[in-house]
Amino acid sequence: MPVASFPALQLGLLQLGGPQAWVDAVSPRALLVGAVRIALIIGLAAVLLALVRRGAARWIASVEGLPSADPKRQRAVTLGTLLRSVAGYAVWGVAGIMVLSEVGLNIGALLATAGVAGLAIGVGAQTLVKDVIGGVFLLFDDLLHVGDLVTIGGHTGTVEEIGVRLIKLRKFDGELVMIPAGEVRTFGNKSVDWARAVVPVGLSYEQDVDAILPVMERVATEWVAEHEEIVLDDSPQVQGLMDFGDSSVTARVSVRVVPGEQYAAERALRTRLKRVFDERGIDIPFPQRTMHIIERTAPPPRTPAPDPPSSPGRD
Repeated sequence: MPVASFPALQLGLLQLGGPQAWVDAVSPRALLVGAVRIALIIGLAAVLLALVRRGAARWIASVEGLPSADPKRQRAVTLGTLLRSVAGYAVWGVAGIMVLSEVGLNIGALLATAGVAGLAIGVGAQTLVKDVIGGVFLLFDDLLHVGDLVTIGGHTGTVEEIGVRLIKLRKFDGELVMIPAGEVRTFGNKSVDWARAVVPVGLSYEQDVDAILPVMERVATEWVAEHEEIVLDDSPQVQGLMDFGDSSVTARVSVRVVPGEQYAAERALRTRLKRVFDERGIDIPFPQRTMHIIERTAPPPRTPAPDPPSSPGRD
């Protein structure tokens, strides 16, 4: 029973006035009951918070043996820390309201004021709330991991950190891009399942394409045989003419590889193709233009000649 429900306390508050009168008006039994109830509330809050923290600590400890880039460890560390922080605010907030109720304060007005203040804060911090919710869903969906090569909002780089509010993306030139989690709507991940190394090769119009394509296929097959640890297909694809350009026709070599190895594979294939082309005398085309030169002995007249007069007798 709350202390404020005792008639003696109400009489002391309304008629006698002053702290000493308030103490004199409350019976020892009421004070004892109120103190026990407050101690019980604080104790239960501390126990509940300790259980939450212990559970979060065990969750984090269960993944400490995993690599730092493992998605399970990232999810456990991030969400475990967030859970402990949110639990602390929530538990002590509720416990504080219950304690105020026990000492006889009218918490109705306090809750109404807190509700209005919470609404105002929520409206002002809606972007922050959106970012936090977006970060939590990204962690649970398991679509983005540290170390992935991704493209987000036109920025391509490697994910260095996934937080509840921010994603840190390291670009190739070293720039660290901070992307709010709430703004991640569409993104591309080049580190999922497999990747494809694609090497377009320009061939001259004057050369025999049917003789060059088997050379390209043999070079790609030899490279695949030497890099079986990163290749996912036994045979590469040497695709025929893909485009007619101004100075060349384009063929293409493609190989499926382990994610993250596609760029190194493309560089190695280009280097090997260049060496073989040089050995076999296969020219790599360069821009060419055909010019037509018109020679005139005299400049054209500035004004056109008049029309010849019509013959007489013709209508």
